[in-house]
Amino acid sequence: QVEPENLILSQQETGVCGNEGGQNGKNINIKEIVENNYKGFSYGDMTSVAVSPNGEKLAVAIQSSDYSVAGCLAVFLCGADGTLSFDQIYEAGVQPDMVTFTPDSKKILSADEGEPRNGYEAGSIDPKGTVTVIDLTNQNVSHLDFTVFDSEAKRAELVQNGVILKKGTAPSVDLEPEYIAANDKTAYVTLQEANAIAIVDLQTLSIENICSAGYEDYEKYPIDIDKKDAAYRPVSYPSLRGIRMPDGISLFESNGKTYIVTANEGDSREWNEYLNEAECNFGKGQTSPSGKITAENSGLTGKVVFFDQNDYEGLNSEYDYLFGGRSFTVYCVDGSGMKEVYTSGNELEAKTAAYFPQYFNCSNDSAEIDDRSGKKGVEAESVTIGTVGEKTYAFIGLERIGGVMAYDITNPDKILFANYINSRDFSKDIAGDVSPEGLCMISASESADGNAYLLASCEVSGTVAAYKLISQNIDSSDDDNTDNNHDNNIDHNGSGHGGADTEDLNNQESKTNALKTGDHAPVIGTGIGMVLALSAIIVILKYRRSKNTITNTK
Repeated sequence: QVEPENLILSQQETGVCGNEGGQNGKNINIKEIVENNYKGFSYGDMTSVAVSPNGEKLAVAIQSSDYSVAGCLAVFLCGADGTLSFDQIYEAGVQPDMVTFTPDSKKILSADEGEPRNGYEAGSIDPKGTVTVIDLTNQNVSHLDFTVFDSEAKRAELVQNGVILKKGTAPSVDLEPEYIAANDKTAYVTLQEANAIAIVDLQTLSIENICSAGYEDYEKYPIDIDKKDAAYRPVSYPSLRGIRMPDGISLFESNGKTYIVTANEGDSREWNEYLNEAECNFGKGQTSPSGKITAENSGLTGKVVFFDQNDYEGLNSEYDYLFGGRSFTVYCVDGSGMKEVYTSGNELEAKTAAYFPQYFNCSNDSAEIDDRSGKKGVEAESVTIGTVGEKTYAFIGLERIGGVMAYDITNPDKILFANYINSRDFSKDIAGDVSPEGLCMISASESADGNAYLLASCEVSGTVAAYKLISQNIDSSDDDNTDNNHDNNIDHNGSGHGGADTEDLNNQESKTNALKTGDHAPVIGTGIGMVLALSAIIVILKYRRSKNTITNTK
């Protein structure tokens, strides 16, 4: 059991790790170091660790024991022999949840959530969400908040553009930064509960824009929200949308343009007695919040969790909404805006159903089929990007059923499914590698044996999986590999019907359940062969440490 105040190091040889409090060997007491060097600070929790791309510094995000008080970022110097020595501490915003460096290693960034952990009752505090920017070249620390969007006109513009805000709240209080992807000039920050992405100019130290992440259209992309039928049976729902609510985000460049990729997990707000979920039991005659989906017109008999719109603006009352998009999305971005170029739609569900039909939409603590169909499905949580051979791939971690999806994003205009690997052992509820939380790409040039690897830290099983990556050709003429191109019309008009009729449903099922080219073996496919290689972890990590090139992960 690793204590939350300790930072554990894997070292080639036993040596001194840090120069504070007599820390040596593999265990550094972060709580002791922080409280000794940051007077008045009460240690709460360590939430994120990142190493600079040049391998010279390590940053740790730490929250205060008081949820409404600013946290801090502790920075260590990385020795060539794998040791750490304490450098200094910087003030962060409230509840720093994710820390990263810019590619040039000159700036440290943190997403400071500012969650209302005591709820919204009178007297409770809802701290401001911020983005902390530390310029290591001059030691300047900036806490960027969203106050500029608090004016009546700016707030109304956000709502009109599909950013979800709680009624009666200022954006500077309501917005909660979750995750960051950045180049040297611009940072892109997911605001998960608001279904939005903030664009931060790192040169002017200003938040330039807040863009809606968009919605999945479940008339166009049939999905399975029936947890009672013990099968994958996707249905079209004209009045149903998925609020993407991205968690993880990553960035890549192609042909002089910048693209971001989001993992559209979804998240509700649950603080004390407050919960913005609307659970409807169709087996007891209940209808969806809009009244357009009923047991009679949909065939649903179980519970489905919808977004409760009563307290929120930015949504269309004619639609019903689910938490999360069960998808990942690619956007082309510039300094002030972004344009959707691809979404996976319902493909993550379809692929997992094709690979593991008997465990479709199971959870990460139960192998029961359909357990998550009425909630958020596969829950794409994390995403990282890497190059294998001459190809660029996006790897998307699925929190519930588990495993990692791989897509060829070399050409953003022709994104192709490559493979799906899941090293979970379904013979037990929790066995093998369950629920990938963080992903780390190791390029062939950085690894010890000249092969590219993907590491996945699996939070429920408490394991780390290593996958060897082999790039192979994909037949781009095969429509099965790329059938979910983007649709810019996010706000579609819906009809008053529930789901597809029986004839349409059968047609959908027979088409979607068919195994597609390259899906015959869960480990080796026509896109990327990902071979489980757990024995390679130690040698890879030692090699990377010796080169001081460790990829940042949340």
